[in-house]
Amino acid sequence: MELINTDGMALIGPGSEWFWTAVSGIVLAVTFVAIYRQLVLARGMSAREQLESSDREWSSEWFMRCKLEILVSRRDSDDPASIAPAPALAMAGYWERIGALARSGHLDPTLLHTYNGGACPVWWVALAPFIRRYRTELEDETEYQHFEWLAAKMSELDRRNGASVFDEGLFATQLAGRIAVFQDRLRFEQDMRAGAIASAPAAPAPSPATVAAAQA
Repeated sequence: MELINTDGMALIGPGSEWFWTAVSGIVLAVTFVAIYRQLVLARGMSAREQLESSDREWSSEWFMRCKLEILVSRRDSDDPASIAPAPALAMAGYWERIGALARSGHLDPTLLHTYNGGACPVWWVALAPFIRRYRTELEDETEYQHFEWLAAKMSELDRRNGASVFDEGLFATQLAGRIAVFQDRLRFEQDMRAGAIASAPAAPAPSPATVAAAQA
């Protein structure tokens, strides 16, 4: 049984147009696939560069001081919204930028969660009372909406991974430990600048809970 009739088929010269049309189509398809792969790789590299840049900002001494002031304000005031605006707006602005990038598709939320996304719900809980008052004062409910969206997204990924969702109860029980961690990290930064680390006694190994708090 003949499946393909090759009578009258030509690969070169008159009558070969069908062949070269097919070859052109295959070449275009391969080219489009190659371009798409390059775009995906470039986008992935750009996302990682953005995350690494954000991580450097997040881990900076200046940001550690912002975190510590926010936490101390929450500890020392009966009003959870009573936080100094400068560190609160710096922290909220950081997560608003990250949330906007993720929400617009420029950052993969799953990749972000792997990097440091678990910290976002922590700081939303810490700053939510301040942000809600800020929205009321400005009469603008859209302020820091991307931050709020990102915190909810990261909490959803926490649930999928079997982790506890961060809430006010966890925040209250971990508050003193988080303050101690940031105080110690700032002391370490100061000792490093002063050249005092080499002569300092070795510190005991931190507990897993302390390490987790330090990462947020």
